[in-house]
Amino acid sequence: MSRRSWLRGVFYLVSTALIILAGFTVPLPYVETQPGTPTEIAPLIEIDGVEVTELHGSASLLTIRQRDQAVLPALLVLLDGDRSLNHIQEVFPPDIDRDDYHAAQRERFRQQFEVAAAVGAQAAGIEVEISTAVVVMNVLRDSPADGVLRPGDVISAVDGDPLDDANQLQAITQSGSVGDELTLTVVRDGEEQEITATLGEIAGEDGPRLGIAIDDGVERLELPFDVALRDGTRIGGPSAGLMVALTVYDLLSEEDLLDGRVVVGTGTMGSNGTVGGVGGIPEKMVAAEAYGADLVLVPESQLDTARGAAPEGLTIVGVATLDEAIEVLREGAT
Repeated sequence: MSRRSWLRGVFYLVSTALIILAGFTVPLPYVETQPGTPTEIAPLIEIDGVEVTELHGSASLLTIRQRDQAVLPALLVLLDGDRSLNHIQEVFPPDIDRDDYHAAQRERFRQQFEVAAAVGAQAAGIEVEISTAVVVMNVLRDSPADGVLRPGDVISAVDGDPLDDANQLQAITQSGSVGDELTLTVVRDGEEQEITATLGEIAGEDGPRLGIAIDDGVERLELPFDVALRDGTRIGGPSAGLMVALTVYDLLSEEDLLDGRVVVGTGTMGSNGTVGGVGGIPEKMVAAEAYGADLVLVPESQLDTARGAAPEGLTIVGVATLDEAIEVLREGAT
């Protein structure tokens, strides 16, 4: 073999190796969503100043994991029905530092925890004073709300009707039609104003949307006991609300709702006890089956999606309120 041929062979070999390496390491503008490990709620909660009962069973939050992917792993994701790819702008708001985003998601979890704990205590017969406000946490770029609403806006009414919580606004938008105009009463920088927003379509989402992330911001919360998250809890987002409220109810009531079962679920919790929709439903159903769940609770509005994505044999129930969730567990207890 001539020296020129040998060098050409080495060049091709190195080039191929670099291409393969890039295929595994150079990230695409896509994020993989895959099933996470369910997180048991009770160990996250610290309650002082009131007697609690022992739980017989487990109640866990369904989670997802998200990570950037390179070309070749992304191709494998497309072949795996238990994982999905989304454009990075559908997952992470543009122009926001990733660490800041995750910090904001942990704050969303903390606020949802406070609301859900209070709602669960109230359902258990404990006197609670709670008032919340619907706060805009993020506005998706190029969405119908882009340039209309801002993070930090407080939405107090829609078409003149006062809002109780974030779940109510979510239900209003999802029951509308693309092109519908909503008159929002918004408090911005301490001043109240009326803003017109038009429902539209969002890539990757079904039905009409505004394109905002909203939460129940706690304005006032008074409990006759102390409840807190354990130090080191790093869960993000509001989807633990339903399972937190159920767990607090079970700890404070005389009932044995779990009755030895492994119960998992997902859903936000409004201050009036309503259950709202969340993301990652298909991946969460896979996680529930792998976890060996006896029962899966999901928002009523997402029951069809959950059942369509669920492995065979998984028992899934949709609930619209905390009261419905309690009744489902109560009826299944022996």
